[in-house]
Amino acid sequence: MSVATASSDSTATKIGKVLTHPVHGPVRIVSTLTRTVRGEEREYVDLEVIGDEMRISVPADGKDVVGLRPVLGTKEIDELIAQLAEPITAPEKKASWAHRIKSLQMQLQTGRLTDRIEVIRAIMRDSGGTPSSLAERNLLKQAIDPLASEIAIARAVDREEAAALLQTTAEGALVDAAA
Repeated sequence: MSVATASSDSTATKIGKVLTHPVHGPVRIVSTLTRTVRGEEREYVDLEVIGDEMRISVPADGKDVVGLRPVLGTKEIDELIAQLAEPITAPEKKASWAHRIKSLQMQLQTGRLTDRIEVIRAIMRDSGGTPSSLAERNLLKQAIDPLASEIAIARAVDREEAAALLQTTAEGALVDAAA
């Protein structure tokens, strides 16, 4: 299925429609346009990251490659929260700080929701619940913010409330593992 406007799929590029980008989180379709790229005309969809001024332009026929998907539903959110709440156990051997951070950054860039949850869990586990380094705090924010924005939209709550849900759930998993 293409994101581009087509007679058989007129709702695919409805201006104002909310989708989820795998790295940036919820985005809203703001326009569609045709661009000439290497002498070939291609349809593009311009997206605005919700809660941010950033705009992204993606090929309309590359939706699946980019990884755009509908906003999570209640069932999917509940499954992710359950995954986040699983007891966090301490690693047998800790890798070096630099290696852990690089590995978590790469994992976060996959755009997979389960990887995003695992990054949150790993930072909580490695930091004991309170990241001390700026790199860990930034990485935790990068992992939580897009997911919190998506949960806020799906559940019609404030983004801060959704972020607090993710944070307290991860902290609770850490406490449960220590008990």
